[in-house]
Amino acid sequence: LAAQAIVSRTYAIRNLGKRASEGFDLYATVVDQVYGGVGAEYPLARWAVTRTGGQILTWQGLPIDAFFYSTCGGRTAAGTEVFAAADRPYLQSLHDSDGGGRAYCRISPRFTWREQWSAEQLGGALRQTLPRLAGAVAEDIAPLEGVTVTRRSASDRVVRLTFGLRRGTVSVDGPAVRQALRPMGETSLRSAVFQLIETRAGSRLTHLVAEGSGAGHGVGMCQWGAVGRARAGQDAATILAAYFPGTELRRAY
Repeated sequence: LAAQAIVSRTYAIRNLGKRASEGFDLYATVVDQVYGGVGAEYPLARWAVTRTGGQILTWQGLPIDAFFYSTCGGRTAAGTEVFAAADRPYLQSLHDSDGGGRAYCRISPRFTWREQWSAEQLGGALRQTLPRLAGAVAEDIAPLEGVTVTRRSASDRVVRLTFGLRRGTVSVDGPAVRQALRPMGETSLRSAVFQLIETRAGSRLTHLVAEGSGAGHGVGMCQWGAVGRARAGQDAATILAAYFPGTELRRAY
């Protein structure tokens, strides 16, 4: 909680004025930082805020880009794997495991997951996403010939998916991968760490399964990994140094 308080404070200070044209600094949603109002606060969170009062993470004296997310699945992503402009020395991919090779975030309920679609369900979802993300013509999406992972990042995240349509192929890249192959009723796939399993009847795709790990973009601090590290006895400074190597803790006020 102390590590999260410092990261959230750093993000807020780094992004002051970000939305000045709209009359405020940050959205209280996943677009910026989730905040449910005073009614959603609880004693331990207030303790963490008070205990770390004024502390932020810095690089060369300035507040860092303090990204965080739910679950890395055992390895974090470099900044540029997800955000084109996030080439930062402290946003590098790292194995987030203990001395026995066990992921610190293995306690997360989202550490592993499985999603599946029938051909009809997949076609319906892709008719909603591929025209916007890849310029595909909705009428050409079904029958779908296949879905292929055609590029992965250094941290084994999927950064390009290619879809075989009735007329040719289209691809989606980067964060759009999770939006394109979204589960029914959701806005995106949980993470970009996944394998695809196809079931076919002859040349026709009849069923698709995505087996994956983690939740969120993977850049910066893994929240469930931070919980695992805290339970292993690490303090806030140690946790933050692991996820943002080379940064310094300083008081902003």
